[in-house]
Amino acid sequence: MSLDHEFSPSDYDFPRLYVKGWKSSEYLIPDKAKRVYTISSNPPGESEALGLAPYEAGWGRIFDPVDAVVTEDFAVVVPWLGERALYLARGTRVSLVEASGVHVNLVAREASKVRPGTVLAYVVTGKGDTRTVRAGVEGVIVYIAWEPGSEVERYVYLIADEDDVVTLDPGRG
Repeated sequence: MSLDHEFSPSDYDFPRLYVKGWKSSEYLIPDKAKRVYTISSNPPGESEALGLAPYEAGWGRIFDPVDAVVTEDFAVVVPWLGERALYLARGTRVSLVEASGVHVNLVAREASKVRPGTVLAYVVTGKGDTRTVRAGVEGVIVYIAWEPGSEVERYVYLIADEDDVVTLDPGRG
């Protein structure tokens, strides 16, 4: 068995989550009017600042799974989108799609545009069957929640209407 490609440092680039009100040593400052953001290591006095949060810990803070609504402004910086950030404001409605099982193979990832029927993941059940998890809505995947330490692998896709997602370019200088 051989690998069909060489691994590179970019294979280990993961999305970063920034949440309004989160205290950290790094902050994302959005300028929604200009559709850009800057990163600052100094705690800013601006109320719009979003603190860098552990990706796995964010899901308990950024959305309400019962009402399917964003509870804090947040942005996900996506490496494979040229470091662009997907920004969602508090109060935005989202669709949630869960993929859970003995093993989950995620196919769609953050920033993917989906429509009903788009394959999100393949799941191996406890009986060894393979199931396909598909999107039932149209939109953009803005965040994939992961619950570490659970008995089975569990992921929850947050899908927002494309009109509700503000894409921010990294600021220069």
